[in-house]
Amino acid sequence: MTRPGPILTLLAGMATTAALVSLSLAESPPPPQPGAMTSASMENPTPTGTAGEDYPAAGPQEPAQTPTGSPSAAPATGVVRADYATRVRGSRGLLAISVRGAKAIAYFCDGRTEAWFQGTADGGILTLEGFGGADVSAEIADGAAVGELSIGDQRWDFTAPTVRKPSGLYRATALVRGAKLVAGWIYLPDGSRVGAVTLDGALVTAEIPEPGQATVIKGAVITPEDVDAFMGGL
Repeated sequence: MTRPGPILTLLAGMATTAALVSLSLAESPPPPQPGAMTSASMENPTPTGTAGEDYPAAGPQEPAQTPTGSPSAAPATGVVRADYATRVRGSRGLLAISVRGAKAIAYFCDGRTEAWFQGTADGGILTLEGFGGADVSAEIADGAAVGELSIGDQRWDFTAPTVRKPSGLYRATALVRGAKLVAGWIYLPDGSRVGAVTLDGALVTAEIPEPGQATVIKGAVITPEDVDAFMGGL
């Protein structure tokens, strides 16, 4: 039997090496391209800004972000039931405002002049109108109603803090000898109080009762009602 020579052995080895190199090149993945995004980075992209600030959320598919804005910058939208009262500087009167849901009522009185206002509470903004173009506008902020009162050609700024019973606003209506009686009273926490009573629109003299207690006016027993009792009928 004849053995292969050295030249044949060398040629066989070179052929085997070439085949292995070719197979290795065919199975290797292509090299990544500069700047290409991998599949992982596409599913969880790294944000380039802060959602809610420079880049507000564009829709429900945006990832949830914790708001970073200042809470005090937003209007007070959660006011559904509150009572405010204050002395109106620059006048001799007191002002009371009550909010029940989307409805608001206000009463100004200095013992000789009185004005009732009705309106709305929307997003912490109070807008109320009274007789003859009188109006009250205010914003609820930090537990107070801050705004402006206008009656005729007179205007006053006010800041009315929150008050609790027995302070606040009371009202009474009745028929007295065929005449319509309407009364309003405001009580402040420091003991200040004011009120006015009219019969068929004419001012009459009457004592100011203790908050919520009955009184006698023109021979009739009149029982004041708090805001929750009379506001629904306005």
